[in-house]
Amino acid sequence: MPTDANARRIQRTSLFLVSLFFFVPVLPGQQAPLVLPTPEKLLRDAYAKTRAAPREADLTDIIRMCRQARQAEPAEAVARYADELSAWAYNRRGELYAAHAAGLARQNQQRSAGSGEPRDESATAAELDERALADFQAAVELDPANWKPLHNRGVSRALAGQWDEALEDFSRVVQLKPDHANAWFNRGEVRAERGERELAVADYTQAIELKPEDADAHRRRGLAFFQLRKFREALADLDRAVQLVPRQAEPLLDRGDAHRSLGQWQLAAEDYRQAVALDPRRGRAYQSAAWILATCPLDRYRNAELAVQAAEKALELDGRDDFRYLDTAAAAYANAGQFEKACEILAQAIGMIQADNPAPAQAEMLRRRLEIYRRHQPYREPQPSGTAASGF
Repeated sequence: MPTDANARRIQRTSLFLVSLFFFVPVLPGQQAPLVLPTPEKLLRDAYAKTRAAPREADLTDIIRMCRQARQAEPAEAVARYADELSAWAYNRRGELYAAHAAGLARQNQQRSAGSGEPRDESATAAELDERALADFQAAVELDPANWKPLHNRGVSRALAGQWDEALEDFSRVVQLKPDHANAWFNRGEVRAERGERELAVADYTQAIELKPEDADAHRRRGLAFFQLRKFREALADLDRAVQLVPRQAEPLLDRGDAHRSLGQWQLAAEDYRQAVALDPRRGRAYQSAAWILATCPLDRYRNAELAVQAAEKALELDGRDDFRYLDTAAAAYANAGQFEKACEILAQAIGMIQADNPAPAQAEMLRRRLEIYRRHQPYREPQPSGTAASGF
């Protein structure tokens, strides 16, 4: 599923408005009877609440009023409008819940990166995400031909790890609204998560055709190309992403990883240095820089002191709950000749993985690295065959 270290953008649709349903008013001079509000009156009042930016309470009132109008068994056209207006309110309230949950998640990250103990809002955010999904579900049931709540339900399902269901939603959206770039992008994200990289590339390509300046679409397609070992296409996309958002660190880090995997050490080092300069509070930038400073097979790119400093800075910024950061710190200390400390840190990383999964491939990789450190040897990245030492 989408993670913060490799942030996958699941894109929400923009807000939308309903059209006014015109009802026949009371004739001039005619006195209204003292009876309960008619369905038409309820829906006129409900619609009035949509004109200003509605709050959660307003949206809840709209839903209640639409339900009350529906219970009066009105004419078919009035009933249909009640469903459409109620669906709009459910979708809008779901968007408010989702935005609140995302805000809490950002606050947690910012507190973690700052000083002091972070206040964990994850339980509240999870509850808000569940409410959002329930509201989007209700909106889709009330107005199944409307692509916007369907798209939002797909987003919520993807964030909840319900990949098959999210794929169905996004596939339906691209049928209903084929010019909506976010739906193509998000279906590409789901397909990438499912390992369907060729299909993901096709979806990202469609998103790029609709939004050529979308840096995230270029970036994500570049990563998919790289996993398919189509390196030239991958670097072309990552270069384009960097051009589109030159002041963002994430595309630089992805391009640096691609260069490093190809043995383009100089280019990787330059990307990592620039990412650190652009975003000195991003732990991943320091972790990436530390890795190449500690493990590069070419002596001129290694620096034991700077590797340790960068690795510790990464841990300081992002905490010690990511085995990759601990792996990097261990490599940095081993490169500096502090093998006992390297073994201690790497053992923590192995224990962290085993706590989540009894026998993952990553744990075996780290155990092999641990044996190297126990022999008082540093770890060195292999030079990929058929690549140059630096540059293209």
